[in-house]
Amino acid sequence: MDARLQPLPYPSDSLKGLSARLIESHHKNNYGGAVKRLNAIRTELRQPPGAAVRPGFELNGLKREELIATNSMLLHELYFASLGGDGTSMEPAWEMALTANFGSVASWREEFIAMGRALGGGSGWVLLSFQPREGTLVNQWSADHTHALAGAVPLLALDMYEHAYHLDHGAAAAAYVDAFMANIRWAGVYQRYQAAVHAASEPFGATHDDVAAARLILDVRRAGVFAEAPTMLPGARWVDPAQLQRGAVSATSAASAASAASAASAASAESAESAITAAPDEPVIAYCVYGHEVGRAAALQLRAAGIDARFLVGGIDGWVRAGRPLAGKGAGGSAQP
Repeated sequence: MDARLQPLPYPSDSLKGLSARLIESHHKNNYGGAVKRLNAIRTELRQPPGAAVRPGFELNGLKREELIATNSMLLHELYFASLGGDGTSMEPAWEMALTANFGSVASWREEFIAMGRALGGGSGWVLLSFQPREGTLVNQWSADHTHALAGAVPLLALDMYEHAYHLDHGAAAAAYVDAFMANIRWAGVYQRYQAAVHAASEPFGATHDDVAAARLILDVRRAGVFAEAPTMLPGARWVDPAQLQRGAVSATSAASAASAASAASAASAESAESAITAAPDEPVIAYCVYGHEVGRAAALQLRAAGIDARFLVGGIDGWVRAGRPLAGKGAGGSAQP
């Protein structure tokens, strides 16, 4: 089946610092060229002789070009889908996800921009990707449309081939990177992140009845949400999800996932770490408000650290709607990490 050219998701003249001429040329000639090239390669691969009798050098060449054309098509589609916003408006949960993985939104931005500028005058892509194995976000360098982090899901794509900017910016790659950043549509990035986290975590859901068997229940609602909430699940312990990041918890190390969760004492943090890392084969259940990406990502991160962690399907909202009991903070629950 032939690949189909996808239309631009916004008017070509609607982006700041990226002209309609540039966007239309990029879409038609470079993205469109990749789609046409892929279809031609697929047609050739369907022709006789079959793969078993085709000369090895010929088959290798065709499959290599198929990979390049396919990734070029897909990354260009993600590139255009990444634009069309104001570059700043983010959902609080997405800001928290960037903070949890990079230390702050500013730190993520600094690294991503630096990677783009480093590719100036060369070629390649800068990708913000979700890594399902560890439930983390990573900035990834990619060249020649062929380098990808195995299993990762790209969420945001910056094209650093000169065709992406030379009509407007000449050799000034840094100015182009700034223009790209000013046009990011964060709502779309966040939606892709949600979908990726849901897909990766789906096998690890816990039911309401599973809660009774859990040795530890972690409330991972965002700090602001938790601060305003009067109640939590009975026996639960709150951990700031912004601190629950790669390397924060290990079943064998002394690192504490909760050490910066609040202004609690070092002794309390040590107690939290002991509770999380003790008996890693026994189930831990994490919950957020609705059972979406916050609780799910926390479970994935804990599982990567060797903890048998699951997320509560439906979150605390589903728990309440099912008529299950709650406890006040400090009364059968704990606001300390």
